[in-house]
Amino acid sequence: MNVKSLWYTGPEQLELRKIEIPEPGPYELLVKVEACGICTWDLFIYSGGFRKMKEFPFYFGHEGVGTVAALGPGVTRFKTGDRVALRESSEIGAIGYGHMAEYAVQQEDVLVPLPRDARNPETWMIEPVACCVNALDLAPVKPGMRVALVGSGFMGSILLQLLAISPASSVCAFDVRKEALEYARSLQGENSTLQVYDASREVDRSLEGAFDIVFETAATEPAFRLANRLVKTGGTIGIFSWHHRDITFDFGDWHVRGLTVLNTSPAAAPDFTECFLRSVPLMESGRISLEPLVTHVGTPEEAPEIFQNGLRKTDGYMKGVIRWD
Repeated sequence: MNVKSLWYTGPEQLELRKIEIPEPGPYELLVKVEACGICTWDLFIYSGGFRKMKEFPFYFGHEGVGTVAALGPGVTRFKTGDRVALRESSEIGAIGYGHMAEYAVQQEDVLVPLPRDARNPETWMIEPVACCVNALDLAPVKPGMRVALVGSGFMGSILLQLLAISPASSVCAFDVRKEALEYARSLQGENSTLQVYDASREVDRSLEGAFDIVFETAATEPAFRLANRLVKTGGTIGIFSWHHRDITFDFGDWHVRGLTVLNTSPAAAPDFTECFLRSVPLMESGRISLEPLVTHVGTPEEAPEIFQNGLRKTDGYMKGVIRWD
């Protein structure tokens, strides 16, 4: 089957290409992709930072949402027309399995069923929500805890929504970007326990060492340093973001203060599929909503501009999505 796909061809270079993808094999499905989110990982690839792991050119995409177009032999859990969330391919760049294309092949046992409603497909991107559900699984918030979030961009804002329905006694969000701060403040009316701080200014010293759990979601060294200052003795730091460069830290300080430092990456999930399945009812009920966070939606032809906005955080960028339907 000949389909369009969006390829990374060099640093800050994208190209639409036609590819021939395979027919679905046993226990596989062919999914017509409606939308695919642009993850921070995608922006890192686009910037050229991924070349040590895979050379250009290739295509990928791992936040796909679509509808089942065809069934391979043996498929019983789905029928054509079902809306589904796709899962990340085990091989980056495998032809037919990336989500940045008109169609993708997916194994039946990992595909996630979604309700069919009138909402746009980009509001049903389960993968980022599942990542945040996993973070709270690994660093659970117990009743009465004080929690801080350093970095309230797209992923941090989903975490904020989850923390708003947690038993935390108070939640404090820190960021430096106008768009992130504005969204966090918009949640204050719904959650009186939420406080929002501009981290580009001097942080009140009374907040240092005040939090039981601190999630670091900004992937910058200043954010990492701030998270270390905010966590209390005996508290927990959840490293949620993917840092792409080395950071030095004082292990002796962690030892003396008795800190628990957790990698809350999806790779650490005991069962990431379960995180997907538990995310669906949260989104269906509206308790978690991506709609106010998706700021840039466009066609594959408009992708270069959207990727540039995402890489440079211009034009109010929080989250970009490519629509394929």
